[in-house]
Amino acid sequence: MPSSSTTRSSGAPADYAAAREALGHRFRPGVIAVEGPDRAAFLQGQLTQDVQALSHGEARPMAGLTSKGKLLYFGRLVASPERILLLLPRDAVTAAVAHLAKYAAFQKAAVRDATDEYERVALYGPKAPALVPPEGAVRLPGEGELAGEILAPAAARLALENSLAQSGSIPVSSEVAEVLRIEVGRPRLGVDAGEANIPDEVGLEAAISATKGCYVGQEIVARMRTYGRLQRRLVGFRFPAGPVPAGTVFLNPAKEGHELARVTSAANSPRFGPIGLGLAFREVAEGATLKDPASPDRVAIVSALPFS
Repeated sequence: MPSSSTTRSSGAPADYAAAREALGHRFRPGVIAVEGPDRAAFLQGQLTQDVQALSHGEARPMAGLTSKGKLLYFGRLVASPERILLLLPRDAVTAAVAHLAKYAAFQKAAVRDATDEYERVALYGPKAPALVPPEGAVRLPGEGELAGEILAPAAARLALENSLAQSGSIPVSSEVAEVLRIEVGRPRLGVDAGEANIPDEVGLEAAISATKGCYVGQEIVARMRTYGRLQRRLVGFRFPAGPVPAGTVFLNPAKEGHELARVTSAANSPRFGPIGLGLAFREVAEGATLKDPASPDRVAIVSALPFS
């Protein structure tokens, strides 16, 4: 099994090869606009990131939490002269807008779904920096498996498509996008992370400012970082006996009903074979082999992230 990040596996889909070795792209909608004179102060009290320190055009990871420090949503934050944008998965936008709007009503801030006003294009591959975005578009830095992202007005869709075509970019399918995401260990909202998790459990440390003032859920996050130990954490899984489906739970054979780990995402990687993501409790060490006595073909080896 090749381990080099530059090795091309025989038989890999064309879009996977492009995303690894050249240029690939994927449109991924989901934008919330927060406007009004109090927008920065309002979001400063709602999000884990330091909103007031954000420069125009800058992008930072962020999350919104419950009062108990659990995840409601997470994504990226982008500032512009007239509004602050939250970039989220499309299926998370409606709930996030409703949640934020409840609190914005008491301040000079308005929250709305602005998905139809923007085009978001994820870029993959080493040739991404050479792509020339259309006028009015903003180039955002990469994260996880992404080499970058283009945020453009919806009116620039045709120009954006022309730019991608001229650069030889290949559309990346949802299946391949999932493989690439799992390979680097980036959690997906509603799949690997959600309202049962605190940010640090699922690798979202960069989304949390350690210097800003109070925000919803801060007390729980700070207490855990100061005094607590994580009970579980996001890990990778290799499946040497063949694919193991998401939702599989590995129990401790020496302690009835005690969960050791749970698979949340799974894919067949052209580079690494059957792999997955999931949550493992702290007593499960990296390199540990987990087995399901009821299904001998379900074997998982706990792996560090990203896969290599």
